[in-house]
Amino acid sequence: MNQMLPAIGNLDIDLARTFVAICETGNFTRAAERVFRSPSAVSLQVKKLEETFGRPLFRRETRSVELTVDGEFFLGYARKMLRLNDEVVEYFRKPPIEGRVSLGAPYDAGIFAIPLILKMFASTHPHVDVDVRLESSGELRRQCLAGEIDVALMATDEHPGFLAVEAHSEPLAWIGLRNGSAARREPLPLALADQGCLWRAAALDALDKAGAAYRVAYTSKNCQAQIAAVEADLAIAPLPVSVVSQRLVRLDTPGGLPPLGNYRVYLMNREGAGPVADALREHVLASFREIAGRGARIFA
Repeated sequence: MNQMLPAIGNLDIDLARTFVAICETGNFTRAAERVFRSPSAVSLQVKKLEETFGRPLFRRETRSVELTVDGEFFLGYARKMLRLNDEVVEYFRKPPIEGRVSLGAPYDAGIFAIPLILKMFASTHPHVDVDVRLESSGELRRQCLAGEIDVALMATDEHPGFLAVEAHSEPLAWIGLRNGSAARREPLPLALADQGCLWRAAALDALDKAGAAYRVAYTSKNCQAQIAAVEADLAIAPLPVSVVSQRLVRLDTPGGLPPLGNYRVYLMNREGAGPVADALREHVLASFREIAGRGARIFA
């Protein structure tokens, strides 16, 4: 006859906190001190938690605290619950951030990521106005160091300085239209950003080293124009792999076009920019981590 298990409702966060304290201290008494309860109250909390699950979480035949298989399973989730709970509580304990902040991004690496980042930032910081500027990476670095801009994204092959951290890294690839003919033309027609762009420099350097014949057919500050030229099968372009789609494909296969390596996006904030800029900076870094973690396409 199957044993009927109790229906599991909402978990009490205090029970999860006590459970984690026991696991981390290795002792009911020390755990009681951490959660400011008596040892008997801690024992009752564990009993209630086990009754909720209908399974034992600790083995009680030994002196030391030893988790069962179910206890080990719950420990990871309990820690996640506490982290999320504490993050939410901390968010609402802080006074709302208000003000204005300036954010700079390069024409190439930033233009597609910025809308998603700003949308997410607006949902968590509705009282902050963001002034967005699109410039070259070199100009953004100059403006940030001069205090003319609060937070700047830069695509560069060199670390911009002590105020900057790496925000994102992604392979560059030769991109062409699926079943297109541009990649077979001679000289090779290219759609490039203006001079000073990291992607342009990487592409021309790779082709020069490979001794390939090419011509710069289209140039633009905005890489959307490069993508438009590729989609029209007028040229190929050096672009991040995240632009690959049903229509756009990689062309740098073995024995084909030379590899381009990775490009990196750095984030810099001006010294003494203040709490509003700090909030945007941390949000941008977290957004790139989330995008990378879930495999989302920045260039969607």
